Amino acid sequence: MDVAEVLREHWDLKPARLEVLTGGMNSAAWLASGADWLVVLKSVGLSDSAFGPGLELAARLDDAGICTGRPRPSKHGRVVERVDGRQVAVLEYVDGVELVPSDQAAIGELLGRVHSAAALDAGEVADWLQFLLPFEDCLDLEPWIRPAVEGAVADAVALGSVSWAWLHGDPAAEAFLRQADGEVALIDWGSAMRGPILYDVASAVMYNGDPVVPAYLRQRPDLTDELERGLPTFLRVRYAVQAGYFAWRITNNILTGISGPADNLKGLTDARHSFGL
Repeated sequence: MDVAEVLREHWDLKPARLEVLTGGMNSAAWLASGADWLVVLKSVGLSDSAFGPGLELAARLDDAGICTGRPRPSKHGRVVERVDGRQVAVLEYVDGVELVPSDQAAIGELLGRVHSAAALDAGEVADWLQFLLPFEDCLDLEPWIRPAVEGAVADAVALGSVSWAWLHGDPAAEAFLRQADGEVALIDWGSAMRGPILYDVASAVMYNGDPVVPAYLRQRPDLTDELERGLPTFLRVRYAVQAGYFAWRITNNILTGISGPADNLKGLTDARHSFGL
């Protein structure tokens, strides 16, 4: 992809400088700058159905006062353009220092603000769990995977009704940036989805540790009983997603965002250990 040409043709931006950014697991990105602007161009595959909705969510949250690295509409008024068989977006650059997993208080509190601003009526957990279907054919890669995944899914459905919101989907510490004014931004909305709040909280705990929870509940005390009841189950769901995802990557030899096949195997092994296997 000719990144400079994409910026000129679709966003009327003429970059003076381009820099390749470290690739994500499912995306490619470039930092582009001109005389008075600085943006990130991000590219994902056409099959990534969360990309557009995630960008639209980022814009809504930014309007609500949460810095997200909002998308810049193209000259056609779209947040996503299709170029050379890829989805492409331009995002406002967010300057800041990546948080680390020990920054649990800032992570939990901001995630609570996000869920408050993006609350939804509850849906059916069984329907939501259909997002695991792309991994279905890969769950027999190792004998423990399918029973672990199916058991976690069944336990989540058995919980019954839980609270929903638009979710970030992947709240690892590096998605949180502390800005010069002390405020924390949350970027990288490519995994956003509608779903149970418990899934985002479980993801934050998996990445950053248990102290995320009391920080989160300072923003959402109304969810205290729900988290106590459902968080252990949704931690297993989160590990099930990791198991399915890395089984899929190994089966299809997907190596984007990593240094080699050993990193995929480590991801699968970590999921197995999380199930105590």
